[in-house]
Amino acid sequence: MTTSHDDDLGLRNILAELRAGVGVETNSQRVFELHYPWVRRFFSRLGYAAADCEDLAQDTLGRVFSQLESFRDEGSFKSWLFAVAANRHRNEIRRRHREKRNAAEVPINAPAEDGPPWEPPAPDVSPAQAAFENERREALAQAIKELPRQMGQVLALRIVQDLKYREIAAVLQISIETVKAHLSQARQRLRAELGDDYGEWVD
Repeated sequence: MTTSHDDDLGLRNILAELRAGVGVETNSQRVFELHYPWVRRFFSRLGYAAADCEDLAQDTLGRVFSQLESFRDEGSFKSWLFAVAANRHRNEIRRRHREKRNAAEVPINAPAEDGPPWEPPAPDVSPAQAAFENERREALAQAIKELPRQMGQVLALRIVQDLKYREIAAVLQISIETVKAHLSQARQRLRAELGDDYGEWVD
């Protein structure tokens, strides 16, 4: 039976051969096949479209291969890979913000791209219930926007993208303790402002 230690040792041997220029094509393909699904899923959980996830995952792994000399053997390769992916995400967000600033103005009644990310009510609910659910989503989205910027980002990554604490910390480049503090304070503020009816969306 193959153990995780054996898997890790095998990966380190592959990386060592890559850095030595041995079996570059074969070893690169093995690393790509092992980690592409995980990297693609990382971008998917951050809310990117499927085609963008594929492009970003491929670009991330391309950067990994080009920067392989900077990986330290005593560290975890997956943690290093995650850091490269998180950095690629931050660069992409900055690029999109620049494009949005330079884009033509959108009519005020156009649907917002960064509006409430939750699913619309099921089609079989009553009109009154649907209206209530829409009101709840809009109130929650507005309340999150009014949180301090970093606090709102932490909460959105947690409840919308379902990222783990360490993943949020890596994406935003903050400590896990800061992530926990932001989440606790954000939930307290939202409950105080919105009441118990909104509880399941902030738990």
